[in-house]
Amino acid sequence: MSGLTALPDDLPWAEQQAFLLLDGATISDLPTRLKQISPVVSTFAFYDQPPFAALRDVSPLLVAIQRADEPLARFFLQHAEQEWGVLLFSAAPMHRVVEHLCKLLTVELPAGQSALMRLADAAVVHALFANADQRLFGPLTCMLTADCVNEVWHIHRPRQAECPVLPVPYCLSPEQNAALDQVDRRRALIDLDAHLLKHFCGFHVGATLSLRWPTLQQMEDQANALGLSSRSELFNYANLLALLGSRDIAQHPPIHHLLHTPSLQSPGERITLAVDLAQRWASQRERP
Repeated sequence: MSGLTALPDDLPWAEQQAFLLLDGATISDLPTRLKQISPVVSTFAFYDQPPFAALRDVSPLLVAIQRADEPLARFFLQHAEQEWGVLLFSAAPMHRVVEHLCKLLTVELPAGQSALMRLADAAVVHALFANADQRLFGPLTCMLTADCVNEVWHIHRPRQAECPVLPVPYCLSPEQNAALDQVDRRRALIDLDAHLLKHFCGFHVGATLSLRWPTLQQMEDQANALGLSSRSELFNYANLLALLGSRDIAQHPPIHHLLHTPSLQSPGERITLAVDLAQRWASQRERP
């Protein structure tokens, strides 16, 4: 049974104000959905201001909530496995929480470039705060994120009562940057899981994502070994295995030869040709 079916017991509902930080990039038409759930809801849209105005429709929204059993809290819990947002607690008023989070809308990468932070993405928040930089907390006293792969909640709390001031721009450490790169890799595997379940459910088996995860990682490792590095190439490699109905390409000598013999073609070009061969082979196999 998933550990995401109920919120943890030790959250400070009675002592502090709770907020939901929801991801408008993954929840379509988020403001309308929130109004349908709670008609009197009041939200703050982080992108409803320069220089983010062009992204207004996908803005993360901050919503104050009071109880774990109210409709918005239940909405967050019901969709925990989609990792649509973050549950925050603070003893400070909402405007101070907004001021602090606005400082994290853009960050500086170790190489000096500016980057937009997916502030309401649960996996991003977990990767960022797991680094234990106390400056990140500001007025926040507790942050709860869902982990759909391991089916657990992650709780982050500051280790000290007064956190150092957060600099602007906030500069990611190499370790934080590497952790966020892993979030992108993780998201690609989650999307690959959904793709395989939709198109090749007879091949991609396992009752839960956590049970299917080792297979997804194995596919990624095998794809990397073939020099396949992009998301589309990974998906093509998974399609190839599913069309062949086997995770061992050596059982199909022509395709194995195509992928493992030195060639002037790039690995991406070769995997595309391999998928074409596999589709023809699968079509012939299905003929009466």
